[in-house]
Amino acid sequence: MLNPISSSVNLHYPVTQKSTESGFLSLPAEIRQEIEKLLDFSSRQALLKALTTPTHNGEPMDSPALKLHLIKERIQAQYQGALISSDVELKKFTLSQLQKLSDSGRLDQVVEKSALFGLICLVNDPEILKFLQEKVQQDISLKEKLLNWVERSKTEEVQATAANALTLLVKAGAQFNNKDLQGIRVPGADLSYGVFDSTQFQGADLTGVNWTDTWLNGVNLDGADLAGVDFGEKPSLEMESAVYACCYSPVGRWLAVTEGNAIHLYETKNFQKIHTYEGHTSYVYSVAFSSDGQRLASGSGDKTVKMWCVEGERALAHSYTHTGVVTSVAFSNDGQWLVSGGGGDCTVKLWCVEGDRTLAHTYTGHMSMVTSVAFSNDSHWLASGSDDKTVKLWHVAGERALAHSYTEHKNKVYSVAFSKDGQWLASGTNDWQWPPHGNGHTVNLWHVEGERTLAHTYIGHPHGVNSVAFSNDGQWLASGGRTTVKLWHVEGERTLAHTYTGHTDRVNSVTFSSDGQWLASGSLDNSVKLWRVTGEQVMPFSYVEHDDMVNSAAFSSDGQWLASVGWDKTVKLWCVDRERTLAHTYTGHTDMVISAVFSSDGQWLASGGRDKTVKLWRMDGERTLAHTYTGHTDSVNCVAFSKDGQWLASGSSDNSVKLWCAGGERTLAHSYIGHTDIVSSVAFSNDGQWLASGSGDNTVKLWHVVGEQAMAYSYVGHDDGVYRVAFSNDGHWLASICDDGTVKLWHMRGERALAHTYTGHTDSVNCVAFSKDGHWLASGSRDQTIRLWSVLTGDCQAVLKGCVGGISTIVWKPTQDEVALLATAGEDKTIRLWQVPYRSGEIGPILLDWTSRQDGLTASGALIQNALNLSSQNAALLRQRGAI
Repeated sequence: MLNPISSSVNLHYPVTQKSTESGFLSLPAEIRQEIEKLLDFSSRQALLKALTTPTHNGEPMDSPALKLHLIKERIQAQYQGALISSDVELKKFTLSQLQKLSDSGRLDQVVEKSALFGLICLVNDPEILKFLQEKVQQDISLKEKLLNWVERSKTEEVQATAANALTLLVKAGAQFNNKDLQGIRVPGADLSYGVFDSTQFQGADLTGVNWTDTWLNGVNLDGADLAGVDFGEKPSLEMESAVYACCYSPVGRWLAVTEGNAIHLYETKNFQKIHTYEGHTSYVYSVAFSSDGQRLASGSGDKTVKMWCVEGERALAHSYTHTGVVTSVAFSNDGQWLVSGGGGDCTVKLWCVEGDRTLAHTYTGHMSMVTSVAFSNDSHWLASGSDDKTVKLWHVAGERALAHSYTEHKNKVYSVAFSKDGQWLASGTNDWQWPPHGNGHTVNLWHVEGERTLAHTYIGHPHGVNSVAFSNDGQWLASGGRTTVKLWHVEGERTLAHTYTGHTDRVNSVTFSSDGQWLASGSLDNSVKLWRVTGEQVMPFSYVEHDDMVNSAAFSSDGQWLASVGWDKTVKLWCVDRERTLAHTYTGHTDMVISAVFSSDGQWLASGGRDKTVKLWRMDGERTLAHTYTGHTDSVNCVAFSKDGQWLASGSSDNSVKLWCAGGERTLAHSYIGHTDIVSSVAFSNDGQWLASGSGDNTVKLWHVVGEQAMAYSYVGHDDGVYRVAFSNDGHWLASICDDGTVKLWHMRGERALAHTYTGHTDSVNCVAFSKDGHWLASGSRDQTIRLWSVLTGDCQAVLKGCVGGISTIVWKPTQDEVALLATAGEDKTIRLWQVPYRSGEIGPILLDWTSRQDGLTASGALIQNALNLSSQNAALLRQRGAI
């Protein structure tokens, strides 16, 4: 184990070539800290490693325990995590200690060994976390022992051990939905990414707890001590209109935020609005501070660049006239130049900041709108990104010629940024990278000097990357996409460090504070969010999940299995009867999988995708591919089995519905022709007589399955394309949803008229499903909510919140009691199961039963009014997330 290490050990630091007394460590702490701040990330890491490398007679020693002691003793806490997590020997040492405990049947004692447990948290290694997760999940007695520590904390002085135990349980994926944790004492526990739906925390000691990106819907915090609780973010700055740009000042005192035609200036110590700059007559798309923080520039759709005073009366200093919409502005670090780029003539303009403030130069060469401009820190280089798919590097001095054109982009370039050391140039794009190289839109990292080649491509955004920014120390690169902000490592393996979720619309701008501790993001959702950057970003626990958006899910008729499909070209089979584990992944589609369905006998699973095929998979044995149906000439958007298992239907973007034989030779039985746009959904009635289809032509069509297999009826009434159709089990009703945010209920008998239109969603509705008894209708929307409607009364009985991104699929699990299970999934790649109790025609309180992943703070319905020592900022944040 980790034994105490004598502080009298004599060490030598070969990098300094001096004794400790006369070397770097002999300097006052304040001076050392200032020196460390001035170093970029790689240089600082090299220094810190040198200072913590134990040697004997000038030779390095292999002593992980001694190295750990030196790190704890000599390195600032804010740098310890990055140093330890990058040390391979410390990782091996930690894992070996855990293995020894496990082999001796004493792994539960890890929570009692504070030094070892602290090392585990600092190392933050996926292999170590996976080891602990597997042990906790496989060993019921280990889990019970850890829970016992938490329970004992209510009455015994075991707070530190209990905090470690609860931390380990959360990291192992344990979920505490509707659990009674009243009175527990777990100060300092790391509960980030935990799931605590409707958990009872009354009277608990939660001081200093880390609740970053935690699910806290419905928790009761009455009397709980929340002093020093860390949520990893600050309250959002809420606007009345879209935010196109935000920018920290160089010394970090100010944050400028655009809103419509105005620019707001906030003081960052309390984020109070100090001033609003007005004068533009159209949207402001870009803002930038001068290096001395005295001036603020803004670019607008009114074809002007305005320069404002930051201090004093904060008046307009000058207005530059552009030839088109100004999309981006930037100051040179030497304060001499202001650059602007935009539409109109597709040029980049260089303006004098001092003197008569004239146009100094116009850079020409782009063939389309210039979307972004940036200066290198030494003011030698100017970069510009454009809709013409290029990034251009220009000389600032001399003849101001084109130095290089980066032409490897395949789509529009939305943003460019230099690292502070001038080594790297990043570009955010609409490029898409397909497997095996990746899956998602990209951020490219380019060499600025030498041959100026592509150094790395960051892959992972599901939509185009609108903004990129480097931290001042060069450690991090941030990128903003549709609704997420991603944090990437610049050095080493350049992996994804963290994904910030919470925005509900496109992220237009990202900016780091000068000290690198905070990251601000501005969005079309009318907000600026403030995220913590410092500290190690522990990746959330997740089951083996989809790599991208989940398009569809389906339960087997016995309720034992759940299938999910998505953009990652896979079909995943989950066991949801007891332990909720991933049972199998079917691979074989060559493009995005859009729909999946089980046969009623549970023997087959069918899937359709953008590769124009329908695949039939075996559910038993080795779960192999049984058959591939081909015949569609465009994407297969939906599949459905008839209840008797005889037929398999598919709808396609080729405007057709095809009926296939599910058994025998599995041939095409019939093609239904009649839609004039893509077919997005098909469904069989329970009695097998009818097949319904929804289409982009705004209609729902009803087809005969037997006999002449002709069209029986066309439901007309939607104002936009129909996404989904669903039959009630009793055959009385047919539901359909579309892009106008409504759910329509149609009679299946008589005149087949419209029975009801459900309204309430604030964005397009993507999915709809009847409960098995036909009493309830569930709908999921791009507005990130799930609504439950009474079929009989038309009332909305419940609204489920907390999902990040749109809901693309919703399905009910067959149940025999008065608690149904509802599965939802969508853009956040996460599958959630909800317990839906209902009795006497009413739905009771809905609980989150299980989630495959948790990585966003949500607090809808959380009770915080009587919490103790909750800071005003944290209270404001929780209320923004739905707390009461």
